[in-house]
Amino acid sequence: MHPILFKIGPITIYTYGVMVALGIFFGSLILMKLAEKEGIPKKDVADTAFWSVVAGIVGARVFFFIYNPEYLNPWYRVFYFWEGGLVWYGGVIFGALTALYFVKKRKIPVWKFADIVSIPLSVGLGFGRIGCTMAGCCYGKECHAPFAITFHDPHSAAPLGIPLCPTQPISSVANFLIAGILYLLYRRRKAAGEIFGFYLVLYGIFRFLIEFWRATPKDILGFLSNNQVISIIMVVAGLGVVCYRRKR
Repeated sequence: MHPILFKIGPITIYTYGVMVALGIFFGSLILMKLAEKEGIPKKDVADTAFWSVVAGIVGARVFFFIYNPEYLNPWYRVFYFWEGGLVWYGGVIFGALTALYFVKKRKIPVWKFADIVSIPLSVGLGFGRIGCTMAGCCYGKECHAPFAITFHDPHSAAPLGIPLCPTQPISSVANFLIAGILYLLYRRRKAAGEIFGFYLVLYGIFRFLIEFWRATPKDILGFLSNNQVISIIMVVAGLGVVCYRRKR
């Protein structure tokens, strides 16, 4: 694909970084509109979202190098997040902890905030997976179907010249679709917090399934990846949140 969007002299603009920036931008717009609808001060939401995104990127990058230490050469490459190489649950852990800190500090309604952040999070991930498609990271297994994609750019993270399952564009479409479903559910929600629960369920199910076609190691029980185990936990937790909030 096209890992490098363009160059201006010594400056290289990576497609992955641009897509992540677009995801943050459009996700922030959606978050601000939903915060206004919920009557939550925009400044509090903006501060919480900003630092959560920063922490999320750091966490996702840290986890990537924990699992792929061979890429940590030179050591300061850990800061080159625009090249790709983010582990989603590392971002979720760091981002969620940061968000929880600000939510408590600013006295933002926890479940309302969890609901309104779920939709822009899906939108942001949709753009992020477009970046993955361009950079070649998060690639699928070898596949000879008509819809397979082949990477030829030497800067790509994916193996070159081999037809691969298009897991990245599929993931992008799925995240945008999840965002749309969540918004429809949000307009008809019965209790604050249930949209967050539905997000955990929908994304967990999708991520569990797509992992079978991704070229990630299946070390658990011989056929499951770390991501799939976490996906199962997400689905169970999401169902628990929906039931708990509706009973409340």
